[in-house]
Amino acid sequence: MKVTYRELNFTIHQVTVKIEGFRIDKLLDKGMKEGICFRDVQYLTPISLTCSLTPYDLDRLKKIAKSLYRITEVNHRGAAYRAGRFLTDPLKVVGVIITCILVISQSFFVKTIEVDGYRAVPEQQLRKTLAEAGIKEGSYRPSIDWQKAEALLYDSFPQIVWVQLVYDGRKVFLNVAETGDSMEEIESGEYYCNIVAAKSGYIENIEAYRGLALAEAGDYVNAGDVLISGYVPTQPTVYDEEYPNYYYVKSKGVITAKIPYRLIFNQERYTKKTDFDGKTVVNKREKTEAEIKEKAEQQLRIWVKENLPEKAEILSKNLNFSYKESIIEVGVTLEVREEIGKEQEIVIGQKSTDQSGH
Repeated sequence: MKVTYRELNFTIHQVTVKIEGFRIDKLLDKGMKEGICFRDVQYLTPISLTCSLTPYDLDRLKKIAKSLYRITEVNHRGAAYRAGRFLTDPLKVVGVIITCILVISQSFFVKTIEVDGYRAVPEQQLRKTLAEAGIKEGSYRPSIDWQKAEALLYDSFPQIVWVQLVYDGRKVFLNVAETGDSMEEIESGEYYCNIVAAKSGYIENIEAYRGLALAEAGDYVNAGDVLISGYVPTQPTVYDEEYPNYYYVKSKGVITAKIPYRLIFNQERYTKKTDFDGKTVVNKREKTEAEIKEKAEQQLRIWVKENLPEKAEILSKNLNFSYKESIIEVGVTLEVREEIGKEQEIVIGQKSTDQSGH
């Protein structure tokens, strides 16, 4: 016989029912002999119980029970049931469809364009050239010819020797390098920077929007390590003695990492009650494990508020208690997801650690 109820299939429509009557066990026996599958059977009283079964099995059970038993439907569950209820409401269906269409369609249009690396070429001219190539706010991204746009930039501005034209979601990034961008010629007032690690930890994700990524997911980095370099080597396509072999940018990106923390909190081992004079101890009781844990959670919340950024996410937490003579030492191990990138200005004329060998 084909089983109509699959225990591990969450999509199946299930009905929780309450059965009332004498000798309910006889009804269950008859039902099981007919192939009816009962789940989550719980006796409430000797003459009542609750159980779950499919609507098909429920109809069969009602035929067997006839008028000898009272069967009441308590609730329905299952993805198939919820989907059926949802589909019976045309307004909800139309609303969801329209929302999905709007969200998906919006993701294909350019929202903003960021331009960097230019010196002699005005930003307005670069944006105008991008617009001529079909790249501007509101452009339909899948229809953009990126290679054509890069070629147009090279043709329009002979002083440009390197172009990086990329997108991330709805944002487009244009980075350029011009002839003569050598270390000696860059003004000291320019603000170029690396992105360095604010804390030590394991890189979870690194997205370099501008600059050269020097780390990848899974790497362990120390605080101060350069993660996205603002010192970017170039690859010349023509022979030219004046061709710059690197250029600077203001690095930009998002780096998330898993940061391990090991904390120790102390708390009194005993609770004390004093007389009205505030001196004489009249009651001394050792704290229960629940009280210790509650106090430790309170201490941890205060530490998190004072030491972690607002967007930090605690991934795992472990508490260990160590009993001393009069105190309890609480060891806390945390794994926290944080954004650890911070800007570090590049001082022109002074090589940073990621520029060694140049």
